Amino acid sequence: MNCWRCKEELIWGGDHDIEEEADDYDMVTNLSCPKCHCLVDVYHPSAKLLREYKDSYKDREKMTESEKMQEELEPLPLCPMTDD
Repeated sequence: MNCWRCKEELIWGGDHDIEEEADDYDMVTNLSCPKCHCLVDVYHPSAKLLREYKDSYKDREKMTESEKMQEELEPLPLCPMTDD
């Protein structure tokens, strides 16, 4: 995999198990660029998240074109801000 910024080959730094920290992802891979020093974290989706995407895709296939267009026009819910 190449760096998005300078196109240099990224160096693998390690894989870390994050199943207990995150529901949607089970592992994160750390990559770094030896040329411009960018850091890239790649999150691997959990089996649960992949099932949800698959189910969502199946539901979307059953929708009419009009329903798909309406869904795209609906605004996303706002994320509440916290002071944690």
